[in-house]
Amino acid sequence: MTFSELGICPEILEAIEVLGFDTPSPIQERAIPPALEGADIVGLSHTGSGKTLAFSIPALESIDPQLHAVQALCLAPTRELAVQICREVEKLALFLDGVSAVPIYGGTSFGPQLAALRRGVQFVVGTPGRLLDLMEQGELSTEQLRVLILDEADEMLDMGFQEDIERLISQLPMQRQTLFFSATMSPGIRALIGRIANDPQEIAIERPVLTVPTCEQSVYQVLFSSRIEVLSRLIEMGRMKRGLVFANTKRVVDDIVDGLLARGYAVDRLHGDMPQTLRERVMDSFRKGNLSVLVATDIAARGLDIDDVDIVVNFELPRDPEDYVHRIGRTARAGRKGKAVSFIGRRDFSLLGRIERFTGMKMQREKVMTSEQVEQARREALVDAIIERAHDSGDYPEELRDIDLEPEQLISALFSLLADEGKRELQEIPEDRPSRFETKPAGDGDQGSADARRGWSSPENSVILFMNGGKLLGIKPKDIAGLMYNEGGAPKGSVGDIRIFLKHSLIEVAPEVAPQLLEQLGTCRICGYEVNVREDKGRPQSSEPSTPRHRAASYPGRGYSRNFERGSSKRAERTPRRGAAPREHNSEPFYLNRFGKRRRYDE
Repeated sequence: MTFSELGICPEILEAIEVLGFDTPSPIQERAIPPALEGADIVGLSHTGSGKTLAFSIPALESIDPQLHAVQALCLAPTRELAVQICREVEKLALFLDGVSAVPIYGGTSFGPQLAALRRGVQFVVGTPGRLLDLMEQGELSTEQLRVLILDEADEMLDMGFQEDIERLISQLPMQRQTLFFSATMSPGIRALIGRIANDPQEIAIERPVLTVPTCEQSVYQVLFSSRIEVLSRLIEMGRMKRGLVFANTKRVVDDIVDGLLARGYAVDRLHGDMPQTLRERVMDSFRKGNLSVLVATDIAARGLDIDDVDIVVNFELPRDPEDYVHRIGRTARAGRKGKAVSFIGRRDFSLLGRIERFTGMKMQREKVMTSEQVEQARREALVDAIIERAHDSGDYPEELRDIDLEPEQLISALFSLLADEGKRELQEIPEDRPSRFETKPAGDGDQGSADARRGWSSPENSVILFMNGGKLLGIKPKDIAGLMYNEGGAPKGSVGDIRIFLKHSLIEVAPEVAPQLLEQLGTCRICGYEVNVREDKGRPQSSEPSTPRHRAASYPGRGYSRNFERGSSKRAERTPRRGAAPREHNSEPFYLNRFGKRRRYDE
């Protein structure tokens, strides 16, 4: 079957031809015809099966180019996927005059997104939190909505978006088409479908069976900015004599190669922008052992026949567990032992869980190797090299016979000289510092264990942020945690105790992420209200009750009441009555009440 047999309009068929697609995938062949007729669809299909076209084509066909209003809305679990889907939609709409699309996601300025919405964009792809925010602000109107799409719905539920999704969908028109795609069908997914879809057609595509290699698999949780340094340490420790590193995009591949070349390593790249002659030259150099590390994208590495890779590094986890299996399958071949290492960030725990469930294997969690461990590995490697060279070395140079040194002194001096030759200074990364913020991933409930919180005793090791919104606005700890992690981009474990008072909230964060959070969240929205976030410079003690479940650790801070400490039984001073001398505040004396009005603290 061809795309032209599916009943697709000529403009989209022309775009499909430009994209180079010849025949539809199974999910496209089965989902597009009923979707074009207006039926609700539930598609059970894994990532990489072509489902983006399966829902984008019917959605684009339903859009009226003359109507400059949102007519198709797609929910995605991450900003990366939202951007990827939007790009595919724009390619498919290449010959549809007057049809435009925009990605909407948190962690970035509202300005460009609001400008696109006000221009009258028809296709919106976004993450639930930011979409809900814009809808409640009145900036995203869905009165003309015709098609609702949920992509990777199982992942959205795993990430804790169910409440946001249901709140968002409750504000959409009842008369609409719903296209629902998920890799799995859990009871939660089934219940959600029952609430939002109207007699949907269920289409299931079986995943091909793959053999998972029995190599040693481990994972490091590191900031993205630290990953090149951690990769360098793997090389320094001799764990990458012949390594293959995978990244998801060409840009990241280039960044990795540039970073490793600057450190003096023999490394090269493979990605789709390279001509075939250059690809062959790089592969030949890697096979001959002239390169110790090859960095590639999944597409560029397809079809490579490399049998003696001792380690595969996932600089980024692939979105599809099947791609993960293909990647690590390039090691542990022909009976050899192999190792696969993956770097993850705070946003990757849901994806990591999906991969582990798919492979049926648990990855070993490892800590980043310290500078002391790297130095010890260097010394051991040097000793081994000296011993190996001693067995096949010839006569000593005549000059050495005249040196008036004891053999031990001479060996020690030569050892130090060799150890310093070509030695690279390790760069300090946040993972090198002892962290008091050992917590569970975002969305797992309380921010960290009681043991971890009891360890927070030094004000110098954390920063307190002040938010001029609290219980009066209906703010809860999970709302603030979601704001910090999703909108602010805080790394996993960098948010500590959260104290919510009647009119304001206090949030303890790791000092290295405080500047980023202040920049991203200076003025933001939470629970539908606009609030300000800034560093707290010290406030007088408060009589407002705080949320007991997120009690502060022993952290009085500068100017804080001892009431802020855990276990304190002292009562705080009462707020001065109206007419009394106002208290001295180093902070902004205003808060927003439940109606969004500015009020003074002493009112």
